[in-house]
Amino acid sequence: MVSIFIFLILFLFYQYSGILQTEELVSTPPVKGIEYVEAIVVNNLLNYLQYLFFPVAPVLIIKDDILLSVPIAQSAINFGVIQTLKNLFPHGFLEIPNILCFQFLSITMFYQLFFKGWKTLVPTFMKLRKVYLASLLVILIAAIVEGVF
Repeated sequence: MVSIFIFLILFLFYQYSGILQTEELVSTPPVKGIEYVEAIVVNNLLNYLQYLFFPVAPVLIIKDDILLSVPIAQSAINFGVIQTLKNLFPHGFLEIPNILCFQFLSITMFYQLFFKGWKTLVPTFMKLRKVYLASLLVILIAAIVEGVF
């Protein structure tokens, strides 16, 4: 199993190594404002809501990890680590841990469903409801920070 994982990583690196490093990329900052905040909130809420469909949690986690890591790696290669971190700050430092929180919640519910039984879902959700709400609040704060600052 580990050898398949290593092969996939090497294959993906080989396939995308030419694409990730190009001189034609330009870092263009988005136009800040209320419309941009609304677009970010909608995008982040859709991402949040998909994790409520926890039976497919492993697939969502792989998808999000790829969709996050490739652009960040591409930015670091083309613009440097410092510029990439500046572009991620401050909203990325709210969103990325929040995505990890989504993943934790989803995997917890996935575990409850498939290993403990469906009757444990509601009690588990009730125990974690404050975490769900806090995560939702972070989505809104991150969208305002990204869209305004």
